[in-house]
Amino acid sequence: MNNRLLKLLLIFIFSISTAYASEWPKEVTDILGNKVVVTQKPQRVVLASGYSFVALSFVHEDPASVLIGWGSELKKFDTATYELYKKTFPKLATLKTIGSGSGDELSVETILSLSPDLVIFEAWQAPRSQALIALLRKSHIPVVFVDFYQSPLENTLPSVRLLGQLLDREQQTEQLIAFYQSHMERLTSRLNDPKIEHPRVLLHAYPGVWECCWTSGAGGVGEYITLFKGINVGADKFPTGNGGQLSLEYLIQKNPQVYIATGHSGVDPNKALPLGTGVDMTLSQRQLSKLVAEKGLNTFDAVQNGRVYGFWNYFSGSPLNIVGAEVMAKWIQPELYQDVDPQKTMDEMNQRFLPVTLTGTYWLTLQR
Repeated sequence: MNNRLLKLLLIFIFSISTAYASEWPKEVTDILGNKVVVTQKPQRVVLASGYSFVALSFVHEDPASVLIGWGSELKKFDTATYELYKKTFPKLATLKTIGSGSGDELSVETILSLSPDLVIFEAWQAPRSQALIALLRKSHIPVVFVDFYQSPLENTLPSVRLLGQLLDREQQTEQLIAFYQSHMERLTSRLNDPKIEHPRVLLHAYPGVWECCWTSGAGGVGEYITLFKGINVGADKFPTGNGGQLSLEYLIQKNPQVYIATGHSGVDPNKALPLGTGVDMTLSQRQLSKLVAEKGLNTFDAVQNGRVYGFWNYFSGSPLNIVGAEVMAKWIQPELYQDVDPQKTMDEMNQRFLPVTLTGTYWLTLQR
């Protein structure tokens, strides 16, 4: 290769490597519409919710390296996933915990003592954390909001893009976004079928943990029920993402045709529905069968006709919600999505985008 060609090749390589390079300071717009100026590439990040860590791991190949503190939610409520990540990122064991949830449950003193250069909140934390947020801003600490829970259809991809901008990972986040969009378009492109059915769907949160029956509202995971043309029996009563409690008598009257129970790996496996990282399918099957055999639930058309399912609660916390969307699509519109393979999608996300491999029972169909 002559010198001129070598020079042109080096210029080309340099141009590619700098195409995604970011200049600081940088102004970003977060999920709540706040314009935030970040003066330098963040190296001392606090996650106001530990749930955000899985989403962060989609964006950064070593997410623990930029963290100095986090909320305790992942460690406290999804121990199996936390332990799996800790094997790859031992630093997680030494991260400072700032509390759990929002408002007074988060320690202002701890956050300020860490001298963060960025604090990332989830949108659901905003209403009760206004005093803390105001103090952080007064202290010239950038604060941004992401959202994978309240409005996942609208906010998942903007949240991923925002994290990529903040952590100088634009190139890999755009690859993830393209993957996500292609899978979502495959799902939504079929929804104009005139033969589509509209089954009544109950998404029952944590059966065996909370008194019957806490259900999804119109927002949050409930958005997927509506997207796939199901009739969410909780939507009229609860127009937000948080959902609420419906009486068993009311649900018997509504008579759901599709029953979806949620769970995670931290529940009592003898009372509730264990699902998630490290969970054995046999245990999940046994518990789901036991739960829907209870008086009242066993009268639902869903139970009588074998449309009973289990759904990992934490699909709602990261871009993994595209897997959850595929799962729900198949349950609500089985004829429409026979060729969709959520396991294949999850395997590819594990391989291409995550620094660990998530394995366990994240969804199931009750075997009769």
